[in-house]
Amino acid sequence: MNNTRLKSAGIAALSAAVLFTGCGKLDSDATLVTIKNGDATDTISLGYANFAARYQQSMYDQFLLGYYGEDMWSQDMSGKGSTLEEETKDGVLTELEEQYLAKCHTRDYKIKLSEDQEKAIDEAAKKFMSDNSKETIEAMGATEEYVKQYLESRTYYTYVSNAAKEQLGADITEDDCWMRTFTYAVFETTGKKDEEGNVTEYTEDEIANLKKDAEELAAAKDFTAQAEKLGVTTTPYSYLKGETEDSTVDMSIITAAEALKEGEVSAVIEVDGVGYYVLKLDKDHDEDASTNKKESLESEAFTKLMDKWKESITWKVDEELWKEVKFDTLFKAVEKEETEEPAEETTTEETTEKKTEETTSEESTEAESEEKTEDKTEEKTEESTEDSEQTEDASEESDAN
Repeated sequence: MNNTRLKSAGIAALSAAVLFTGCGKLDSDATLVTIKNGDATDTISLGYANFAARYQQSMYDQFLLGYYGEDMWSQDMSGKGSTLEEETKDGVLTELEEQYLAKCHTRDYKIKLSEDQEKAIDEAAKKFMSDNSKETIEAMGATEEYVKQYLESRTYYTYVSNAAKEQLGADITEDDCWMRTFTYAVFETTGKKDEEGNVTEYTEDEIANLKKDAEELAAAKDFTAQAEKLGVTTTPYSYLKGETEDSTVDMSIITAAEALKEGEVSAVIEVDGVGYYVLKLDKDHDEDASTNKKESLESEAFTKLMDKWKESITWKVDEELWKEVKFDTLFKAVEKEETEEPAEETTTEETTEKKTEETTSEESTEAESEEKTEDKTEEKTEESTEDSEQTEDASEESDAN
């Protein structure tokens, strides 16, 4: 497998610096996806899809390569019988479909990019092309048109998803997302583990002592201090007020929490096969957890809406053609050169991002869209690296890998 050492190239309208390269010759104009949308027929080229896939690969390479090694793309990382490359490419196709559908529904939410936003995207695409070497651009199959299309599609997706979530969120009541938070300690009675992982069952006396410790914690005036004294770990947990089932903790614990007022500590709760629990209700209404719950419900509602949109079109992929896209070149970041001056580049990127944050036809839609992080497979990496540097060709960096 070929290794290419790269420098980061910041792209406005994305929340992470992106490393690009690629290898192999593809028929960029070949039709990879054919879309039947009512009476219209749209297509997505192999060249553009390849660009999107290598973009995704590049970010994974930056942050996962050091952990999983150079053969990670051929590994079955999920245990589902498919390689990481295959799963990533499947995810890219899903993103392309959802970006396509989001753009189709911009009118539903009165979303339109302003002239300044379009200009910012155009400038970002030009900068990306000029910042990268000719060899790297050719290897990855990048074109200014692809970069512009990618930035525009992601921008529309962000605006539409946030506007839809806001609209769908209007139907979510306070009771739907009222979260309570407690801290619990558990005295496990399942046995002791040695360094090799072997388990030795507790004696009856040892179990009795564990129960005594739990009772002392339940009776303590200072829950946290007593837990520290006993050397038991405490863990916070949030749940929906009034819930009748929970996928994480035993319902006997939730039932005990429901009986508590804020600041109160429960009696000892015995859970068969686990041990003794003691919990303290920290917040009757945890606003942060409740906000997170509402956002989660909004995302679930948007996913259902997206599924309905998908049912309205026919999305056909040329699978044989898609097999030609291979992650056979690795992407690696290089250390920032001391002689480089980041200030000018930062200013350029900030200026561009400022333009992309300006008004759409709906002010509230845009404000929301700029505050939230895009929640697809890039969420793992897009929060890191926002500085922009130029890429350099592998032949100029022989010390790669």
